[in-house]
Amino acid sequence: MEVIIEDLKYEDIAECYELCKECFNEEYGLEEVQDLYKEISKQSNYRFLVAKVNNKIVGYTSAIMAYNLFDGKRPFMTLWWVCTHPSYRRQGVATKLFNRIEEIAIENNCELIYFTSEVERTGAHKFYESMGYKSNSDKAFIKMLD
Repeated sequence: MEVIIEDLKYEDIAECYELCKECFNEEYGLEEVQDLYKEISKQSNYRFLVAKVNNKIVGYTSAIMAYNLFDGKRPFMTLWWVCTHPSYRRQGVATKLFNRIEEIAIENNCELIYFTSEVERTGAHKFYESMGYKSNSDKAFIKMLD
């Protein structure tokens, strides 16, 4: 099975949107997502990556590079909405996606890659650990501002 990793294109947003809805059971308006993509996709610190098999989107993540003013001159990368279609898990899709993420981080001299994962996603946690990622004692805190 050939897995192609590429930047998300505007014409693929609707398909990617359906994948994310299925994987995360969350939904934002498609039009809102398309508008936001138009606004921020050209900024170099944002990368929206998809994994495709036979031209079908089967994986996705958002990668954002940023700096912390008091923590050195190198940026860090944070990932959001990392997902693989349930029918394509354990087939190398996420491995290829993470390999590309790491290439981009190295190309941009990032110091680290950071992301959170829901506690109950133990299968995903095992995968992340197999890729060399470690959980730490830090806790993520979130406050939704509605």
